Amino acid sequence: MKTSLMFLLGIGMGTVLGILIAPEAGKITRRKIRDEADRIIDETLQKRRRQAAINRLEATPEPTETTVITESRYNL
Repeated sequence: MKTSLMFLLGIGMGTVLGILIAPEAGKITRRKIRDEADRIIDETLQKRRRQAAINRLEATPEPTETTVITESRYNL
């Protein structure tokens, strides 16, 4: 019980202190967080696309030298 109360008190104090000493307005902070999240998502998707392309290239068999066998119409 005491631990739960201390935990809730800590959350409350952290929230109040965060609001009081926040360097910028909430709109600006939310915009920065959203922009950073969008950037991270874009980078992750780009890496995923690159990896998928690499996997496709690795899955396709490389051309090998083929020996052309020509059959003659006449058996000697």
